[in-house]
Amino acid sequence: MPHIFSGDPEVLRSERRKKILPVDVFERDVLSRLNYRNNAVDYGAGTGYFTEVMARHFRRVYAIETQDSMISILKEEMEEKGIKNVGIVISDKPPDLDFDIDFVLFSNVLHEVDDFTRFIEWSRISRVACIIEWKKIQTDFGPPIEERISYEEMERIVKEKFRFVMPLDIFPLHYTLLCYNESDALKKPDDESENRP
Repeated sequence: MPHIFSGDPEVLRSERRKKILPVDVFERDVLSRLNYRNNAVDYGAGTGYFTEVMARHFRRVYAIETQDSMISILKEEMEEKGIKNVGIVISDKPPDLDFDIDFVLFSNVLHEVDDFTRFIEWSRISRVACIIEWKKIQTDFGPPIEERISYEEMERIVKEKFRFVMPLDIFPLHYTLLCYNESDALKKPDDESENRP
């Protein structure tokens, strides 16, 4: 049975997390690369750590979560901040969606599910899937090392499912992969629109 985070939800909004997974880096190095920004999914949204920043970049964000303690904080956060373009979906499996998805984020969640390859397969409904997972190195916090998915294993799986896989070395304790099948899903490096505010 995978390790599922069941600790204090405040840990997910702590200063320590902000230091090792800064949202401004996610915004600058991940979201700024995307060409399409209508609908996004934050799978395993927790308390909405990345949901909030995604809501600034997409017309609609679907925050998927299973734990009641997380959902109540997530709802409260969105209401307090006046964020109206986030829909909360309660599910412990990939949902059936009947509309186009431009971006799916899995942040620190794939090591918690029974069959992460099923979730990666499902994420192919999206133009871009982003995976942020703990590196398989010893740390004094985070999931047990034996529960973590190594970069090599994850890369092998996503390369079987997606035509393009872009690794990003942007966080000290996590690896990041952008996975997509359409060549125009991401901006070209010399695309001037990338510098738009």
